[in-house]
Amino acid sequence: MQKPILLSCLAVALTSGVAFGADPSPSPLAPVTVTALTPFSTKQVGGNLYGWQFQALRGVKNQTRYVLVKDEELGLPVVEASADGAAGGLGVRLDVEAKASPILRFKWRVGNLIESSDPRSKSGDDYSARIYVTFLSEPERASFRERTENALARTLYGETPPKAALAYVFSHKAKQGEIILSPFTSRVKKIVIDADPASVGKWKSFERNVYEDYKRAFGDEPTRISGIAIMVDTDNTGEKASARFGDVSLSSK
Repeated sequence: MQKPILLSCLAVALTSGVAFGADPSPSPLAPVTVTALTPFSTKQVGGNLYGWQFQALRGVKNQTRYVLVKDEELGLPVVEASADGAAGGLGVRLDVEAKASPILRFKWRVGNLIESSDPRSKSGDDYSARIYVTFLSEPERASFRERTENALARTLYGETPPKAALAYVFSHKAKQGEIILSPFTSRVKKIVIDADPASVGKWKSFERNVYEDYKRAFGDEPTRISGIAIMVDTDNTGEKASARFGDVSLSSK
């Protein structure tokens, strides 16, 4: 994902009042902040994803598609994401104390490998599956560079981007458990939670302590959690990728 697009995603998709709809062009609606993540499995196939909002990203010709489908193996509704040289995220805006509710649980099924992906390069920074957790901005503690980036984001999108983000990713081009700095911004650290090519086509469940992961990745205390997003993107490599995402939850234990 290119840096302006990443900034757009972080600034708009997870912290702004731009809501998502079936139309790929975002329209300015009232912001929706939720205190709990409604399970995908409780929703109707083809129905409304209340709270979860799709962001069509500026500068990207093709947008990742997210639809509610019934998974035959699970027997439940899940979100299916597909990208063909595309990018875009499905996110929810939150306001949660990271230390009080640090346990993130989710599941995904990766559809295929992105052969030319490379988590350390800008040209290969695409993933068959990833989940972002963003953290509230701290303007009073921002560096000069961060203040400059924040000012640009406010001018373009009307919102201050998050202080930082963790991205839990599937990557067969990295080591399990590896923490990788985004090639586009120091605000994003990627944690490789699955590096096994044999995972393709299989449902995998994950549990992470976001509070501890943040401290390990960034070396300080996290601010409040401001959003979560699921994503499949192939805008850099131009390849095709797909994944299915099951329920996502954030809890105290």
